[in-house]
Amino acid sequence: MKKIILYSSLLLSLSLAFTACKKEAEVPPIKPMGPVVTIADLRAIASCTNSCERLFKTDTYLSGVVLADNVNGNFYKETYLRDFTGAIHITLKAAVNLFVGDSIRVNLKGLSVEYNATTLMLEIDSVETDKSFLNLGKGVMPKPKVLDMNQINSPNYFAGFINDLVEIKGIGFAPSDTNKIYVEINQTAQSRVLNSCGGDAITLRTNSYASFSGQKTPKGYGNIIGIATNYGTTKQLVIRNTTEWSMNYTTCITPGQYLKKNFNDNSVTSGGWTTQNVTANINWATGSAGSWLNKPYAVITNFPSNVACESWLISPSIDLSAATNPALVFQNAYNYTGPALQLMVSTNYVSGLPSTATWTPLTFNASPGGFAFVNSGNISLNAYKVNGVRIAFKYATTGAGATWEVDDVAVIEN
Repeated sequence: MKKIILYSSLLLSLSLAFTACKKEAEVPPIKPMGPVVTIADLRAIASCTNSCERLFKTDTYLSGVVLADNVNGNFYKETYLRDFTGAIHITLKAAVNLFVGDSIRVNLKGLSVEYNATTLMLEIDSVETDKSFLNLGKGVMPKPKVLDMNQINSPNYFAGFINDLVEIKGIGFAPSDTNKIYVEINQTAQSRVLNSCGGDAITLRTNSYASFSGQKTPKGYGNIIGIATNYGTTKQLVIRNTTEWSMNYTTCITPGQYLKKNFNDNSVTSGGWTTQNVTANINWATGSAGSWLNKPYAVITNFPSNVACESWLISPSIDLSAATNPALVFQNAYNYTGPALQLMVSTNYVSGLPSTATWTPLTFNASPGGFAFVNSGNISLNAYKVNGVRIAFKYATTGAGATWEVDDVAVIEN
């Protein structure tokens, strides 16, 4: 009996000793012990031109959601963080177990924030994660922002997406980079060119550490998700993995989009567009003067000859037979005195002079002048839900005419 009591006492003592030595799980503090900043605050500090202090000497905290991790090797010793004001690039001294969707808090003490006016990148370099990072738990998986490739050549527009997770719709690899290995042997990284359906280009940058670096780039067109970055003035996209492709169609027209033309390739007639000069030899051309998003547009004028003319810019055939609520939309601008540009639609034009077909005029919201671009508004094409639809811009004048400019022509589901 004494042995049983002694044995029980020993077990109880060991149990109490084990419990006393067991370390309590650390719980992140609810409130940071210092001031809190946003990514917008950091951008203002880093881009300050009045000798602002960019080194944080006291505890200062930034919180955000992780946009990229090293699971597939394409983001080695780096991550991207988003809060409600923007996104930032953070390089790390060592690889760390961060995962997309993690909510983290960064103590900025001892760290500097930098802004590169050329690349537009906001960055914090050489972070010791065990010293500066605190994982607050799993957050809501971040959703990509939709990047409109029609406006990618506008630096101010693209700056709003730098360091952030984006989705580009209607994009595919350039023919020279289709079905090619992401990163060739003996390369530490490689760039492949992606073209949007409108002709805009962005570079896909892949690290040789990426698990998919030896795979081949896909054919066709589709949607892609990745991080928008810059290298110098070269716009780049860095993907997290190849499962975020959706190359589901072979042509550049995406579902719900029946026509797209933005003239960014400096060609009036690419993509099946044609011109017809009915009288005189006044030609549609591309221009880029002025400040319209710093990108090309279609333009026509009979200055300085002031000769009487009639010149048409005609779209390729559009199939609207399966459309539900199709609409035409475009940007337009003009200056000087002369007749208004006419917008026309036909269902029986094939080729040659416009007089070989029946054309119906459509009304649109026209520019007030002064080369001010305005949106045409969504012009209903519900009366033309057949195959073989063409739209056209008709420039006609009997003497001195205005200069007209057209851009970003699209037929979409309204």
